[in-house]
Amino acid sequence: MIRIFLLTLILVLFHHPSFSQISGKITDSKTGEPVPGASIIISDEGRGTVSDAEGKFSVGTAGRLEISAIGYKTAIVQIRTGRTFYNIYLDPEEYHLQEVVVEAFNRSRRLLDVPGSLSLISAGQIEREKPVTVVPVLNQSPGVFAHSGALNTSRITIRGIGARVPYATGKVRAYLNNIPLTNGSGISIIEDIDPAIMERIEIIKGPATSAYGAGLGGTILITARKPELHPNQVSNNFQGGSWDLYRNTIGLDTGTESLGLSMQYNHTQSNGYRQNNEYRRDGVTAVMSAIPGENTEITVLLAYTSLKAHIPSSIDSATYANRPRAAAANWLQTRGYEDYDKMLAGISADHNFSPSLSGNISLFSTMQDEKEMRPFDVLNEARLGGGTRVKLTWSGTTSRGSYQILGGSELFTENYGYTSYENIGGMGERGSMISDNKERISYYNLFLQSDLDLSRLNLSAGMNLNSSRTDYKDLFHQNGINPSGRYSYGNIYSPRLSASYRYFQANSVFMTVSHGFSPPSLAETLTPDGFINPDIMPETSWNLEGGVRGNLFGNRLFYDINVYRMQVENLLVAERVGEDAWVGRNAGESVHRGLEGEFQIILFRSDTGNSENWWGLDEIRLTPNITVNDFRFTDFVDEGIDYSGKNLPGIPDHVLNAGISGQIKGGMYAFVNYRQVGQMPMNDANSLHYDSYRVTNVTLGYKNRVSQNLHADVFLFAGNVFNAKYASMILVNAPTFGNNPPRYYYPGNPLNFSAGIKLSYRFS
Repeated sequence: MIRIFLLTLILVLFHHPSFSQISGKITDSKTGEPVPGASIIISDEGRGTVSDAEGKFSVGTAGRLEISAIGYKTAIVQIRTGRTFYNIYLDPEEYHLQEVVVEAFNRSRRLLDVPGSLSLISAGQIEREKPVTVVPVLNQSPGVFAHSGALNTSRITIRGIGARVPYATGKVRAYLNNIPLTNGSGISIIEDIDPAIMERIEIIKGPATSAYGAGLGGTILITARKPELHPNQVSNNFQGGSWDLYRNTIGLDTGTESLGLSMQYNHTQSNGYRQNNEYRRDGVTAVMSAIPGENTEITVLLAYTSLKAHIPSSIDSATYANRPRAAAANWLQTRGYEDYDKMLAGISADHNFSPSLSGNISLFSTMQDEKEMRPFDVLNEARLGGGTRVKLTWSGTTSRGSYQILGGSELFTENYGYTSYENIGGMGERGSMISDNKERISYYNLFLQSDLDLSRLNLSAGMNLNSSRTDYKDLFHQNGINPSGRYSYGNIYSPRLSASYRYFQANSVFMTVSHGFSPPSLAETLTPDGFINPDIMPETSWNLEGGVRGNLFGNRLFYDINVYRMQVENLLVAERVGEDAWVGRNAGESVHRGLEGEFQIILFRSDTGNSENWWGLDEIRLTPNITVNDFRFTDFVDEGIDYSGKNLPGIPDHVLNAGISGQIKGGMYAFVNYRQVGQMPMNDANSLHYDSYRVTNVTLGYKNRVSQNLHADVFLFAGNVFNAKYASMILVNAPTFGNNPPRYYYPGNPLNFSAGIKLSYRFS
């Protein structure tokens, strides 16, 4: 009997958590990077340990762990019987922006130490804005200006680059989890990626990176929500509002210790403010993360979008003044629309071969099938592309700091077919075939980058080699004339040198010299007769910029200020030869000079020792930013007219965004955003200008825990609360046909409202 009792006691003691050894890894939830030096405290005992350089720790414990690190929110982890390893994710504190780790320049660095210009948009900021598309959030970043004609029609520009692209975002690279959102024609479609799936956005402004190739204006890097490896939760986010807006997102997160899955289904529809403005978008996104071994992590992404959106198009000045809700007459008559299905798929593997050598390989595929009903024709398009990104990184330490050398490549190929048919009488009935074309577009980027981090000084140097080729086949050539051909601009080398220096503990200065380019699309290489002009050259630029960023007054003020000068050569001019036909040519040079300032000011925070707090306030934060632009043609002659010295059209001379947010300890919150857009020229001659305008948006909400596992967020949004009349998109150099006046204007939404509720339930 005694033996049985002793054996039972030994087994109980052996299995009791207080005698078990617990280990784990602590990771930044936004970047996936390890968090070294994190404090792990056993809550019930007061003892603990710290994580090592790889974020790993080991401790004998029972009860629960309290994990904290500078710049991160404290996490509480309940220890479960029988579980010995824990993947723990820490969320960065938004007001410690200098501590936030970013990945945009292919090295994990605190924002304070990044030797270049960068804007970071966090998941919290996206959630706070309650956007239907991500464009309004991008528009609040200094240096970024987005025209938005409709939910499906945007033109995002960075530092004035891309302003002359008629109806889309061009000359700016975009990626979702390293999968290109930029198609073979150089157009980036970002607005159909639902904001609910986004974890963060990093915007590199100007040609400041070596690893992403042809981004004359910059690069937008979107990271999808990374699945956590242990919680199981479901969520539903509903939003309804003006013009029959209905938006619903259903989310599921589930996982084990080594496998996580995050799935989102979203549906958005609206009848729109204007005629012929109906919009419907459905999307499914799945992200899976697996850790098959201690040194390997695999991520799989699948994103499908189905969209149908009618097109109201632009209107002339008289219609804009008197009937802003009206659609363009020809687009209304034909009930013009675009209807497409799109899929992105990719798999990425990270592996640590040794403490010094790591590698990443990504395989991806893109697909799009689109039909567009236009007054002048019916266009069918099909794209099927794919490629790979490979990167090897060697890192180490010296007696004075650390270094990193990385190299890799990006290969991409796309088959693009497009066929047009008659639109009989402009009434929306498809007629005979007009054209049938195919393009095979392929390019490669080879990149090399080296970084040296000393105690206060960070140095970085990089080189990108790009080459592209387009094979064009006209399958509908007539009269024995075949304009089929091949276009290639050879190799382009783009170097970059940058440095940053931390002159106080939380303040730094940086400088960058870099080269960038933007290749012409095939349409820009064609002559009026439809033949390829091999003499068309890519736009190129040299960029010089410098700035300061840091924290002052005990983390109450964060600032990020930079100035730049970018000289663009071989400026591509699109000369319109038909309602939907352009020819391109290199016509001159432009200079882009500007100042960008981004600030975050903590006016009040309850943990800073305030003795009186009658209103129960938790925090009041002010987030202003300003952009000042001076973009001019330095040498530009078009059709015999000299525009040298004129301002570039489509870009305001300044933009001011000022946001103020407040939180009350009970869960109430409020956010007000004020946006002032300065005057902008509308054509190359600067003979027409659009006046400055101001728009104010307000969000009120309540966010709190309903029960131990159920969280709720209820909100009310009011857009353009002062009912300002403004054009949300300007068509640059709008043409005129026959006796019709030019159509420059896309009216912005007047006063509008929406409300919603988000419920999240986490299973025990």
